[in-house]
Amino acid sequence: TAKPSKFELWLEKHLSSKALEKAVIALAVVMGVGLSIFLFMVLPTFLTGGILHFFPDFPLWGRNVVEGVLKIAIFLVYLAMCSNMSDIKRVFQYHGAEHKTIFCYEQGLELTVENVRRQSRFHPRCGTSFLILMLLVSIVINMFIPATLVDHKILNIIASTGIGLLTLPFIMGIGYELIRFAGRHDNLFTRIISAPGVWLQHITTKEPDDSM
Repeated sequence: TAKPSKFELWLEKHLSSKALEKAVIALAVVMGVGLSIFLFMVLPTFLTGGILHFFPDFPLWGRNVVEGVLKIAIFLVYLAMCSNMSDIKRVFQYHGAEHKTIFCYEQGLELTVENVRRQSRFHPRCGTSFLILMLLVSIVINMFIPATLVDHKILNIIASTGIGLLTLPFIMGIGYELIRFAGRHDNLFTRIISAPGVWLQHITTKEPDDSM
């Protein structure tokens, strides 16, 4: 039997099951981050430029509002499309079960199926609420950032994306603090800031079955 070549030995060493699994996970992370940047930063900026090309006198602060609204629209369409997948529907059912369980725990009730089942599946501190709050906060923050950073269209998209990435930690911090505040207080203000997230949870949470 012929000895394996150096190339075959290299393949065996670097494409083992564990190495391949790590490579697939790394690729998935890179593709996920890249898709997120494209969908929620590059694409809205590109679409805004295309739409407002026909409205040259549109105010600069208004351009950022239009871009923010487009981000929310893309986010809602993305969620709605994902929710039609059978595996995602099951994930959303477990999401609903998680919220019901948290409510049961926070009320000091025994964690039984009967007690959990009668709880609400809409929770103010949900990650869904955090995401929609971030998008809403970004609209306000971006109103103070020039919509046109450079004259070149492609370079402006790149510059706007870069500014968006730099302001992301600040926006996330505000969203996080708002979520915490809403979880600790129950008043008109917290109900208002929680309303978009609770509404969105009609998509991202489903009623679970007892086994969940």
